[in-house]
Amino acid sequence: MTKSFMNPGFGTRTEPAGVVASAFAVLRVLSQTRTPVGVTFLASEVGIPKTTAHRLLEQMAAEGVVERRERRWSLGPGIQDLARSVHPTPLVAAAQPRLEAMSKATGATLFLHHYFHHSLEEVSSAYGSQVGRLVSVAEQELAVRHPSSALWRALKSGELSTEYREVRPECNCMAVSLPLPMDSTAVLSLARPVGAQLEDLKRPMQRMASLIHSDLRRLTG
Repeated sequence: MTKSFMNPGFGTRTEPAGVVASAFAVLRVLSQTRTPVGVTFLASEVGIPKTTAHRLLEQMAAEGVVERRERRWSLGPGIQDLARSVHPTPLVAAAQPRLEAMSKATGATLFLHHYFHHSLEEVSSAYGSQVGRLVSVAEQELAVRHPSSALWRALKSGELSTEYREVRPECNCMAVSLPLPMDSTAVLSLARPVGAQLEDLKRPMQRMASLIHSDLRRLTG
């Protein structure tokens, strides 16, 4: 049996019965919050005991679906990987394997964003172990969209661009744009911790952007 209750900002909800339903309810709340939140907030929004919420979060964190930083929780990279694996677009199919290979080889975090009609959408990502120890997934996603980020510089210049500790003091970043069909653009960006050089990855980044573009043309005919 379930019971209804009201949560400010989220409307009327129904308290879920069962572990799986509770886990999905937690994920739904996290998907609607723009910043990491505490377990007390999550338990209140979902309508479950705080101890239950904490146990669910710890279990999902072990699978990479959520992550914790300084006692606050946000969605983890695993949830995005699941979504992309179900219905991958041609752009994701062309980019994701290359982003993952580069991230695994270098420990860097990589993003691919689609820019169309003044709108920026993340379509692919690979979170590196080096950056993940310093900056949470949610913070990385905010940083890459910052007005001073290498991503926006690459969009404006059309060339490979870099920024050093300007957005996040822990990281240096670079980005390169690549053209897409229908007068849209994608931007490939990479972040490494301060102390890890960017120079040695400039050519591989440009090469990867070119290969993604070629693979996309092949996949779309």
